[in-house]
Amino acid sequence: MRPNVDIPWSIHGRIKEHAEQTDQTIEEAYIETLENGVHDLPEERGEVTLPRPGYNDFGPRLIRTQGTDSPDINDSVTFHPFFHLGENSMEIRTRTDDMDGDEFTDRLAKLHNIGRLSTSWFTVHQLGGALVGRGPANLATAVREAHATFADEDIPTYKNGHLIYIANLAYEDEYLLIRAEIPRSSRDKQVLSNVELRFITEGVPVTGALYQRLARAFGFNELFNATAFDLPRTGFKAPEGSTPVVSEQITTEEENYDDPSVNGLIIENPLQNNDDLLSHLKSELSGPDRSKSEAEHHINVLANYDELYCDLTHNHGLSEDREYEFKGLSATYIKPLFNRNSTWNLTASVNW
Repeated sequence: MRPNVDIPWSIHGRIKEHAEQTDQTIEEAYIETLENGVHDLPEERGEVTLPRPGYNDFGPRLIRTQGTDSPDINDSVTFHPFFHLGENSMEIRTRTDDMDGDEFTDRLAKLHNIGRLSTSWFTVHQLGGALVGRGPANLATAVREAHATFADEDIPTYKNGHLIYIANLAYEDEYLLIRAEIPRSSRDKQVLSNVELRFITEGVPVTGALYQRLARAFGFNELFNATAFDLPRTGFKAPEGSTPVVSEQITTEEENYDDPSVNGLIIENPLQNNDDLLSHLKSELSGPDRSKSEAEHHINVLANYDELYCDLTHNHGLSEDREYEFKGLSATYIKPLFNRNSTWNLTASVNW
């Protein structure tokens, strides 16, 4: 029997808006709302736009690679500070797609309108440098301005660069990843090719409703079954008293304080010209034999960028003179997720 109940028109409106924002039929949106509740629905009607940069967002900031001596366009690094995989990690895939820059930004806005993503990091990579930073709004800016920035800064480029975006889901050790290739600037419409979406979950998900909702918001209507995987990883602890060479202090975007809070640093890459340390990282590699062997072969990618981003363990005021201590780093080889580009996620730890 179907219950004869009165539903407030405000709820009807929010469900209709949710259907539009996530590319669902109205029937699918009603079913999803009945299953999951109304807490995920938009609070008010309006145009779906990217959020303004959050408290910890920054960038896009240019970091140079080894330039014309860089061995390969594929050698990229991203710097998500909390990227940690659980013991029972599972991967959920979508198909690939092509989309122009405006469509990518629109889908990114719909994706973040779901409201289940938190800390995120992006790298927009070219042969001689990369635009790095945090937050979806800054990623949209990086994609929109990449060609002009690389040209203005005399960055050596290849016909296709690429981007990697990593965002925490609401649950611990669960992530959403986006990868795409970015072409050179031309008079024709800019098209991002081979756009891919992945999810990393801890264990087999009991329900895929959240992942389906996020994937649909980004324009993908099909998810493949979760499969177990393990990524190679390595790291080291720095000797006590190690100090980083600081290039820049990263401050919060909060404008209501006279003394902004420093929450991150750009430091010189301690792995450059340090074959002994790279050899140590190679010896510390763990993971499945096949991808571990590949990661060993591409360990030099970690030394490709001239500088690294470090998340501070504790914030401090910009006016405060602090001495920083480099604690070490961990690195995860994420190429097996996309089978393209020799990409690592590198998390460096700095305290004061």
